[in-house]
Amino acid sequence: MYIPDARELFHAMASFIPIVQEILPMIMPASISVTKAADILPPSDQTSSGDQLDDRTDVSPKTVIPAGLPATVTAESEGSGGEGGGGRGGVRVISRDAIVGKAESMCATVLIVKSQSSTLIHHTGEQETIIYVTSGAGVLLSQPKDEDENKPERHLLEKGDFAYIPAWLEHQAVNESELEDLMLVVIHSGSTPVEVNLRTWGGSELKSRKP
Repeated sequence: MYIPDARELFHAMASFIPIVQEILPMIMPASISVTKAADILPPSDQTSSGDQLDDRTDVSPKTVIPAGLPATVTAESEGSGGEGGGGRGGVRVISRDAIVGKAESMCATVLIVKSQSSTLIHHTGEQETIIYVTSGAGVLLSQPKDEDENKPERHLLEKGDFAYIPAWLEHQAVNESELEDLMLVVIHSGSTPVEVNLRTWGGSELKSRKP
């Protein structure tokens, strides 16, 4: 009786992999995941005023990002707890998980930049990012192309606009409006979002202070 060797067995098993990949989604249980807007967004009165922190405990995981300066972050502003950044006091930038940890190669968050505020300068490591503006208007600053150039490139964003951000590209979202919040849906090319905050363009990583 013929007995195949290990190499033949390996090739035979490998030939079944494409078939298994097609069959598994049909036999394995799967479901649609929905995150309701009420579980993501702060109450409307807090969104408009911009001076209060939503402290509900029944919402999806959230991260409050200290407001950054329009171009750079100084040591004095580090760990400011959200005050400063050229705007009013209180929490000025809010990031909330929308769909995170559900897929291997993508996730979604909602970013709210309140009036006269900005995110810190940051990059997303190996992840690519797509931004969609759901409300408001703002400016997306990106890393200067010339090392001798101090001014970042400006990209105007309005409601309905999309923006693609390559991996490792330093950028910053700025809301120059005096009244309206800037709200973005951010799609990351990873199961969970990566964000590395920087002190300035091309600068060192900004470490968060321990409480």
